[in-house]
Amino acid sequence: MDTAIQPLATLDAGAISATGATSIDEMLRTIRGVTQSGDGQEPIFLLNAQRVSGYQEIGNLPPEAIEKVEVFPEPVALQYGYPPTRRIVSFITKRRFRQLSLKQAAGTSTRGGADNANAHVDYTRLRGDGRLTLSLDARHTDALLQTRRRVLPDPDVPFDARGNINGTLAGGEIDPVLSGLAGQFVTIVPVPNAPLPVGSVSLGSFVADANRPRLFDLSPLRTLAPSNETFHGEAVIANRIGRRLSGSLTLTGDRSREHTAFGPASATLFIPRGNPFSPFGRDVLLQRYLVEAPPLSQRTDTTTLHAGSVVRGAWRGWQWDWTGTLDTQRKEGIVAKAIDTTAVTAAIAAGADPFRPLDSALLANRLVDRTVQSSYGAGTKFVATNRPLHLPAGRVTLTATFEGEQIGTDSRTRGANPSAIAFDRSRVEGAVALELPITSRRADVLPWVGELSANVSATVRHVGGFGDLSDSTLGANWAPFAGLQVLAQIKRSATAPTLDQLAAPQISAPQVPLFDFGTGRSTLVTLLVGGNPALSAERRRTRSIGATVKPFAKSELRISATYETTDIHDGIQTIFALTPAAQAALPALFVRDAAGALVSAAYRPINIFREHRRTLNVTLAANGQLGRARPSTTPDGRPADRPTFYGGIGPTIRFADRIELIPGTPTLDLLDGDTLSGGTTQRLAGYGYGGLSYLGNGGTFDFYCTGGATVRGDVAASILTFAPLCKINVTGSLSVHHFLPHQNWTRHLGFKLEVANITGARQRVRDATGVVPYRYQPDLIDAVGRSIVLSLRKLF
Repeated sequence: MDTAIQPLATLDAGAISATGATSIDEMLRTIRGVTQSGDGQEPIFLLNAQRVSGYQEIGNLPPEAIEKVEVFPEPVALQYGYPPTRRIVSFITKRRFRQLSLKQAAGTSTRGGADNANAHVDYTRLRGDGRLTLSLDARHTDALLQTRRRVLPDPDVPFDARGNINGTLAGGEIDPVLSGLAGQFVTIVPVPNAPLPVGSVSLGSFVADANRPRLFDLSPLRTLAPSNETFHGEAVIANRIGRRLSGSLTLTGDRSREHTAFGPASATLFIPRGNPFSPFGRDVLLQRYLVEAPPLSQRTDTTTLHAGSVVRGAWRGWQWDWTGTLDTQRKEGIVAKAIDTTAVTAAIAAGADPFRPLDSALLANRLVDRTVQSSYGAGTKFVATNRPLHLPAGRVTLTATFEGEQIGTDSRTRGANPSAIAFDRSRVEGAVALELPITSRRADVLPWVGELSANVSATVRHVGGFGDLSDSTLGANWAPFAGLQVLAQIKRSATAPTLDQLAAPQISAPQVPLFDFGTGRSTLVTLLVGGNPALSAERRRTRSIGATVKPFAKSELRISATYETTDIHDGIQTIFALTPAAQAALPALFVRDAAGALVSAAYRPINIFREHRRTLNVTLAANGQLGRARPSTTPDGRPADRPTFYGGIGPTIRFADRIELIPGTPTLDLLDGDTLSGGTTQRLAGYGYGGLSYLGNGGTFDFYCTGGATVRGDVAASILTFAPLCKINVTGSLSVHHFLPHQNWTRHLGFKLEVANITGARQRVRDATGVVPYRYQPDLIDAVGRSIVLSLRKLF
């Protein structure tokens, strides 16, 4: 690439082979830590140092077609018409290549469930500037039933297949006579397994289990992970267009279906004092699961279509490219969220037995939300680069960008709580970026300073509904001597919310148990989920300084460190934790009744007043060959094969992450026990990866580790300690032809075994009393756990 900035990591063909990856997706997962920016943003992808219409254009290239991969820091993005907030991953392909690949894979979790299968075929042909890629992919994953895992019932959810009796007031006495017989104040009691005879007034059968509710095991009726079927097709063609132009066209289509079972509907049924089957002298409530009806469930069908094109050329010193994209997506959802109990309540009031199985006709009215969200997008981008001026230290690089976009969405919900939201938004923006050389050893301009350059950019955009927004950057790149590079940058940006954040379908679900940090117990609420059309634009200011060291000129070893400070105003987040601080600051999201009981919670994106972060990201990456080079033994003079290795490690240290939800509220310290997600923000986390390959055989590993942390609470049951966690993934690849060299059918045939989370590590959470809260049981946090996939791949 034509840049003075050194890459953070480089993988040659040998290192790519050592990853054992059979697709670009697998390779990127292996090195994901070094490709993500400091704030977790995904990278920008280039092909042969040129912009592409999107990841779809390169996602199905086989790793065997890649000659080299380079990962560059964020400032390089300016040269390609992007803001300097994302890293660059550049793929360099071989000039001539042709391959047909067939792949079949099957996997499962080692504790059972979540069985999956994948069939894939792709064809790739590279010939100079010409490129053709065709691919088809089909995937299926079985649902993971809760019966395959150990999940204890929630003691704070009083529902049962036969039911538990409560008083009509929360925490109130059921019946003074029952309390007298039991010798204690009775607030809850399970319905006896044997039905009560008509006219019974005896409470004796309730005494033994007074204040000991019966809990119900949802396992046979609930999935912890959904079933899924996905089909994907893709075609990419690229070539020269006449003598001076080149271009590409990408077409992709996806179709998926996902199904989740939530378990039986719950109901709180009113039993009047005069019911002939009720032995109580007062009105009571019956809390029970309606197991007579099919379980509640959700099905989502998604269809996605994409078309992208690029045309590039040169004119009077300007290198330019034009990108156009068309996207459309349709999501159709059916959510059976509850059962209307009006008919049941009327039957009980008329004298029906509430303790026997209910007639299915009384449960026929299921409350179903049907959602449809259609979205579209059309975009165009023009980028031109030139070096029009010559300064004493070198030429000035000028990049000009013009971009336009029209997007829209129509989201509708039909059901008990109908809603309709439609957005149609345009965006027009222009940007200019300059790279100015200041000193240069090569040009003999202040050579004792080294190579020093400055970069500056400005972007102005008009976004429908949000007015004019702008970005700006100012940076410096200094290489005082070979092997050391220092980068410093100041970035300001303003970003409008996504359409999904604004207009996701509005869905409500009654009697959902959520963990209340105020009490340390589960509480049943009506959960509201959807977009927020009142969102404002998010504004950020980021200051960073980093250094990259390549200590040995002939060794591919690089060490990088970046210190970054970020201030965010009106940041867009969703509050998932029911903490007292969140409920006090955002009462519109958490509604309580007159008695103070929480009755509803809204999981929808909101603007956070301000947030301050300080982080240090360190990366170390290396690759190469083992042993000394040996003389060639082949007629074409190709060097003898040697074992190839690659590896890296990248710790992240967070020094500060403080949030003020709204002006005037106390500051929340996410590193010192406060939470918005219900989990923790660790001060120390990190990743690592590595692999070794020889003659098509090898193994790889990657891991991600986090330190321990504690979430503060007002009571012992809501003071949660999260243990340190480290998840390790390993793969092994085997070339069949290496062991059966005289069998033609074994050529380019390989087996691969992948084991995700090989140690079966899961997040361990305990409260201050040593108890594991229901919502934080390991099998609810990570239901799949350790999983294995065995694949067979044949190349032609």
